[in-house]
Amino acid sequence: MAPSIITGLLLPLLAATSSLAFDTTTRCTTSTFSSLSGVEISTVETLKGSSILRLPDLVPSCGGPDKNITVSADICRLVANVRTSNSSSIRIEAWLPDNWNSRLLATGTGGTGGCVDYSRLQSGAQLGFAAFGTNAGHDGSSGHDFFLNQPEVINDFGHRAIHVEAAVGKKITALFYGREVSKSYYDGCSTGGRQALQEAAMYQDDFDGILAGAPGVDWLKIVASKAILARRIGWPDLNSSAYVRPEQWQAIVAKQIELFDELDGEKDGIIDAPQNIRFDPALLACGTGALGQDLCLHPDQVQSVEEAYQPLTNGDGEIIYPPFIIGASTGVFSNNQKDGKPILNYSLVRDFWRGAVYNNSDWNENNFTLSDLDYALSINPGGVNSNSRDLSRFHQRGGKVLAYHGLVDTTVTPLLSMEFYKGVQAAVGLSLEEMQSFYRLFLVPGMDHCSAGPGAWNIGQVYPLDSKRLDAANHALLALVDWVEGGKAPDFLTGAKYQNDSVSQPILAERRHCPYPSQSRWDGRENRRDVRGWVCGYA
Repeated sequence: MAPSIITGLLLPLLAATSSLAFDTTTRCTTSTFSSLSGVEISTVETLKGSSILRLPDLVPSCGGPDKNITVSADICRLVANVRTSNSSSIRIEAWLPDNWNSRLLATGTGGTGGCVDYSRLQSGAQLGFAAFGTNAGHDGSSGHDFFLNQPEVINDFGHRAIHVEAAVGKKITALFYGREVSKSYYDGCSTGGRQALQEAAMYQDDFDGILAGAPGVDWLKIVASKAILARRIGWPDLNSSAYVRPEQWQAIVAKQIELFDELDGEKDGIIDAPQNIRFDPALLACGTGALGQDLCLHPDQVQSVEEAYQPLTNGDGEIIYPPFIIGASTGVFSNNQKDGKPILNYSLVRDFWRGAVYNNSDWNENNFTLSDLDYALSINPGGVNSNSRDLSRFHQRGGKVLAYHGLVDTTVTPLLSMEFYKGVQAAVGLSLEEMQSFYRLFLVPGMDHCSAGPGAWNIGQVYPLDSKRLDAANHALLALVDWVEGGKAPDFLTGAKYQNDSVSQPILAERRHCPYPSQSRWDGRENRRDVRGWVCGYA
């Protein structure tokens, strides 16, 4: 087995070890990239680390027009549009650092795409990667107009944008640095996680290593589930005896945590293994005393809550999407009224079905049923729901997948990642040991969607980075690099919980997170806030 290469990635050693020190001022010109075909360059500029980059052209849903970000390294910044068809193009942004580690890092998008992931560009460039982002073919992460009558734009979002980003990114990097990249990586969460695993299935040569957070595979089912669950709890009839109000849901989730928190040995606001717990909402019925008279559940509401934690099934009774996880905030389907009128706060249902599924601005989600999901699945706009469980070719060429998922994810149930992992294992035909040799999934107790939450959730996936935790044990991307290039599969990832979730503040707790199906367990001796008190084992 090759020795670990992570020491070559540590920032203080970049110029002296694995990096190529480069003067961007001599190459950071439009003429350097003039041989690129089908690429229209709009910006080429040299930026210094710690300078402020102003982004006045961003649409409001991407943070503009007043968004300013800190440049994380001395870079050459390139912005270009790449033609993908006669009626579509994607925007690519490249941050090419002076101190290049010879690797490429591509990133994805969230929601319905439309916004460059600047935080991952910042992290990637700081670590020495030639870092790339994309708008996935349109501007904006909310709305539906950009999809109306635009099938090729939908194709970009559905399956094509990351592949184009990878291909063009490699050409840009080679032109700028004068040599090919040594290895190519991808980092994305949510929709970015869907894009990650679609890449591995459809374009297995694009990346050597893929970091997929809360992967939104079965994307149409994920989005549709919010409307279906809202209907299960009585919406849009806010006066129905079955309707469970938003404030009741807050009390329900708080009571779940109160009931099951201490099963792991300590009351810390975290249910360690919610996937193993069966919750009976009758415990919260009026008359039990569990909730106050204003919040307790009447008989029809008990049934509604029961149904909210059931999986989605098709007309034949087959499970097509796993259930919502207990202990997670239910706002994605229970925050469904405004000013006393029914409105689903989770706007992706409205946006995507209006723009990409029905191509109809007047469509309304208030009557959403399984037939709306079935229709979307039948046409599969842009290939957004392509089954990516067969990773045979990616496995055969030696690719690695490192996935992570929070166990209180409010948007994508972590049960989906567990089901997907088993699906890949079955499709590729591997033993668990063989599966672990190329695909590892880390479940993070107390982590919400991609980040945040009460648990020790920081595994290096957010910017700014903690310079004291840039190693394979504490940083998921560096663990992936060590696995791909050093042959060392991560036996665990150490998560940190910072005061106020800020890396400039003290660490309140650290915890070892383990590759599924093993689980992180407290040894009963060490301080629970000390990483040494956590071991990996099986239930």
